[in-house]
Amino acid sequence: MRTLIHAAGCCLLIVAPTGCAQQAAAPAATPTGTTAETMDETSKRVAAVAADANGWQVADVVVTDVPDGAAGACRLVGVRSNNVLSASTKTYAVLHGDEVVGRGDADALARVLDACGDEASAALWAEAVAAFGEKVPPGRVPKTEANISSDAHRGAIKRGGYRFHPPQFAADGAVEFFMTDVEGGQLFDVRAARGADGAIDVVVKPAGRG
Repeated sequence: MRTLIHAAGCCLLIVAPTGCAQQAAAPAATPTGTTAETMDETSKRVAAVAADANGWQVADVVVTDVPDGAAGACRLVGVRSNNVLSASTKTYAVLHGDEVVGRGDADALARVLDACGDEASAALWAEAVAAFGEKVPPGRVPKTEANISSDAHRGAIKRGGYRFHPPQFAADGAVEFFMTDVEGGQLFDVRAARGADGAIDVVVKPAGRG
């Protein structure tokens, strides 16, 4: 009888806030980004620059490599603050191992593409143009249609002449790609080409318009 009473009591205690047999707490999840405590010296330099530019605490900054974002002497990284809920990831470039370039810096796009050199892929060009191009609205470069919101997709289809493709080089060497705004509600068609004088000419228009 005492065994039955004990078992019943144990069941009640399991439901109650304090149980008769508590399990050990699960270990905290390991962060997937590189924080200030674990990043290398170059990433620490990027974190310091980004924190100063955005009013963040360096200890809260997370730095991650941009997929397909390295070629020649350039490396693109995404930077965000773990302690700012509204902070979107911002792209910075590390050139020649130690020079940090951010959006709005003088000749940022040309400097980044020069450092990347001929090894730069269309995807890298697209990320660089989206991050550092003058008069290019802040946003994201979708690599697949699944990365585009239904509203942005419908708007482009409604305007007509829209067909998605990942970043690509055109026959004349220009890079062509789509990008969304930060909120993801708009889709833009972007074309960027280097002129004979070395300047990068960028044209941004709503996707689907001729």
